[in-house]
Amino acid sequence: MPVRTTHATLSAERDAVYDPRARQGSVPIEFHLDDGSTLDGALILTSVELEWLHQQTSRLVDAHERAIGGTP
Repeated sequence: MPVRTTHATLSAERDAVYDPRARQGSVPIEFHLDDGSTLDGALILTSVELEWLHQQTSRLVDAHERAIGGTP
């Protein structure tokens, strides 16, 4: 049976980069496999996807702040 990806996390060892010529961003991630191993990868996002991800993560940060009693 092939090894499957269970989830992906942000890679703490590398920074996200933006390529203005390609109008794409690259976010380093680490794939976690069901056998316990990991693989390095990248999430490649267009400028539209970067904007959408920013909106989504901003909402998550606001929800987190409200949950811990802070102000957004």
